[in-house]
Amino acid sequence: MSLGPAHAPTKSEVAYEALLRAIRTGELAPGQRVVLGALAEQLQMSQTPVRDALSLLAEQGLVIRRPNHTTVIGGQPAERSSEVSMVRSILEPEAAKLAALRGEPGDVAAMAAACDALDAALADGGQAASGDLNARFHLAVARACGSPMLADFVGRVWRQMPLEGLTASGQLARAAQEHRAVLDAVRAGDGDAARALMAEHVGHAARATEDYLRRVAQAAPRP
Repeated sequence: MSLGPAHAPTKSEVAYEALLRAIRTGELAPGQRVVLGALAEQLQMSQTPVRDALSLLAEQGLVIRRPNHTTVIGGQPAERSSEVSMVRSILEPEAAKLAALRGEPGDVAAMAAACDALDAALADGGQAASGDLNARFHLAVARACGSPMLADFVGRVWRQMPLEGLTASGQLARAAQEHRAVLDAVRAGDGDAARALMAEHVGHAARATEDYLRRVAQAAPRP
């Protein structure tokens, strides 16, 4: 068997992941103006890969390019949040069920490691990092399902979530407990329980996000 070299991330992919992480953690906040040259300098790379990354983020609605050549970080309207939650409610419970039925020991270990990392971050008060660790658990479940296509779809949905309501609304401690319950069901090979627990968890996350966005909208200054 002749295998080619493993894929190495391009500079555009590195820039995209860095900017996506900054958006999701709030380091780049909704409405904040971003300048290509300044971003390239911060990322210590040329403007071309950063421009490519911004183009991809714009396609996903995570940044907005205005007619006056100004680029700003996009918000997350309630309609978009509801759609993301709806898609999650379809995909992720099935992924959890399949993970319980098909997951390999290494997959389960990755889920457990994600739980441990989130617990440690919460104990240290690292709310910003906790958002990424929350995503890490869900993506680990998706990878454990045994369906590369389903795992890819779940990953795409998570990339549409620049604002994580659980992080902003202070519900991550509850989420961490629910992650453990899903993990226990997967370990036990109980697909029905894993599916039900993930469905309940995604529902809690959707409500937390909707409540947070409602409060933000109510607090926003009137035009």
